[in-house]
Amino acid sequence: FMASSRLRRAAALFLTLVFAAGTALAGSAAYPMPIQTARDTEAVYLFNADTGKTLLEQNADQPSYVASLTKMMTALLLLESGKDLNETITIPDSLTPEFQRIRANQGHTIGLQAGEQIRRIDLLYAMLVPSSNDAASAIASDVAGGDLTAFAEQMNARARALGCTNTHFTCAHGLYDTNNFSTARDLAKIAAACYENKTYMQVANTVSYTIPATNKSGARTLRTTNKLLTEGADTYRSYAQGMKTGFTTQAGRCFVTIAAQGGRTFGLVILGSDSANIFKEAAALFDWAFT
Repeated sequence: FMASSRLRRAAALFLTLVFAAGTALAGSAAYPMPIQTARDTEAVYLFNADTGKTLLEQNADQPSYVASLTKMMTALLLLESGKDLNETITIPDSLTPEFQRIRANQGHTIGLQAGEQIRRIDLLYAMLVPSSNDAASAIASDVAGGDLTAFAEQMNARARALGCTNTHFTCAHGLYDTNNFSTARDLAKIAAACYENKTYMQVANTVSYTIPATNKSGARTLRTTNKLLTEGADTYRSYAQGMKTGFTTQAGRCFVTIAAQGGRTFGLVILGSDSANIFKEAAALFDWAFT
């Protein structure tokens, strides 16, 4: 009897240790990818935005072109600059060559002109809602005293401060891919900082916004590029919260977004996706996470 009792106790202890080890491994490891991504080279990073824990990843540390996801950092620097968002600024003549270069690269714009008087908050909406590149350059010029190169240096310094280890910015908008890159894991850190800023999220969650008429233009109505926010779309999700979309030929489709439901908040970064699938991928990954 005593021998069998010792054996039972030993067996119970063994099972307890096995269970504890298994639980520890499950808690520290990411889940396998629950969907088939459009490309094997695609980078995906899904994380718990409340705890920072990784839920799943694919090529998360792979340096990638990030297109207009760059604008998250541009917005963050404006919002952290302390400048009055409701103040009207004048677009300087020095930005004319930059605006011409943006148009030559077929970048989206709201048609800003030198001498135009416009509020900073309207530039922020133009940059984040329809992803206007001229608005991003105008913000960068305003924050850095007219020096776009100095603004890029500020972007890189802030990225390092957030713990980004494989990120480098060369412009405020991401339209120019050369040497402008990041990783899905690094962008998650930038996204977390943006998510903590209420003004950023208010603007990024906007589906439609009208910029009042200026001295150079009539009123302009902006519409979101985020199809998770667009009611009626098959990818619409009521739990989705806007962050940023991006696209260039080299970068492919890129997307950073947040979803909150039932007391849980998840963040998602997708880089280098097929243009037809990225919002479907995001919706499927969030649906999986919540279930």
